Amino acid sequence: MHIHSNARRTFRSRDALVASIIEQRFTVKAAAAAFTVSERTARKWLARFRAEGKAGLRDRSSRPRRSPRQTPLAQVAVVLALRRLRLPGFQIARQSACSKATVSRLLRRHGLARLSALDPAPPIVRYQR
Repeated sequence: MHIHSNARRTFRSRDALVASIIEQRFTVKAAAAAFTVSERTARKWLARFRAEGKAGLRDRSSRPRRSPRQTPLAQVAVVLALRRLRLPGFQIARQSACSKATVSRLLRRHGLARLSALDPAPPIVRYQR
């Protein structure tokens, strides 16, 4: 996410909040009120700063660290191999023991949702007058 550097609740404002607590001896509650964030958020940023330094105040990804119910790679390979044989999605679902929705999602993710994606791109015919 691209936010301009002076926006509220960015790295700069988090750094200023932590500095006001540590250097200017504000209470967490007073600093949170001054920066219009909750006390819980101010404590979170302070704890991250103490644990990781200024790097802890940077934005973090909201992506989960792991996905335990993710489709196994072996099954993904089977789905993609069946698609390269030009089978439609419902037949792939039957043969690979996946749901149609899972097959559709996997094919879309790998750019094979349309059968035309399997064909090589036509050569570009250029001409000069």
